[in-house]
Amino acid sequence: MSTTFFYHHLAALNESIEFDASEATHISKALRLKSGDQIELTNGRGELFTAELSLHKHHVSARVIREMVTSDSIVPLHVGIAPTKNADRIEWLVEKAVELGVGEISLLNCEHSERSRISVERINRVAIAALKQSQRTYLPRINETVDFLTWLKRVDTEQRFIAHCMDHLSRALLRDSIQMTTFDAAPRVCLAIGPEGDFSEAEVMAAQDCSFKGVSLGSARLRTETAALAAIHTYNLMNQHH
Repeated sequence: MSTTFFYHHLAALNESIEFDASEATHISKALRLKSGDQIELTNGRGELFTAELSLHKHHVSARVIREMVTSDSIVPLHVGIAPTKNADRIEWLVEKAVELGVGEISLLNCEHSERSRISVERINRVAIAALKQSQRTYLPRINETVDFLTWLKRVDTEQRFIAHCMDHLSRALLRDSIQMTTFDAAPRVCLAIGPEGDFSEAEVMAAQDCSFKGVSLGSARLRTETAALAAIHTYNLMNQHH
């Protein structure tokens, strides 16, 4: 199996790129690749290329020699989620979300949030590593932490859902709520996942005022990162069977 690498600005055949020191060390020392070896390169925008390595004393470069066909497709699912108190758990979630397929992740600051900020730079590194490992070609957009009520007003997705645990407020199962399209394209869906203490009632009401429909992910009370993965899996499963 070819080794896949990520390079932001990859665009054209015969283009030469130079890897940063960390990636160069990984290529030459850890993987023990040599000049003339071929690797796969993606820019995270759906393109996949074959490139030929050139190793020199102090740097490693590669020349794009072939554009490849990929079966990967962009996933029009936007997940808004409140970061967990333990940063490792949200990083684990991002890693798995990239592997499963997601188009956009927004980090939300909610009333019951346990953590108000998280390093998007670090989260992006986790996402890129997962992209390379899973050999996907679409890197999800990851947005800086934003106040939940501000985020609600920015969402323009046709189908919008908020997962909550309040029995006295309207909600239906997510799998029964997503409306599949009459053609092959996957539906554009946005889903909000709250913190461990759930959204506040005021937040759920505000979301409903912004055309979000209340949904449930089942009878069990799931942890934040588990709920997000369950939702992503539900969405992808529905598209596969559509």
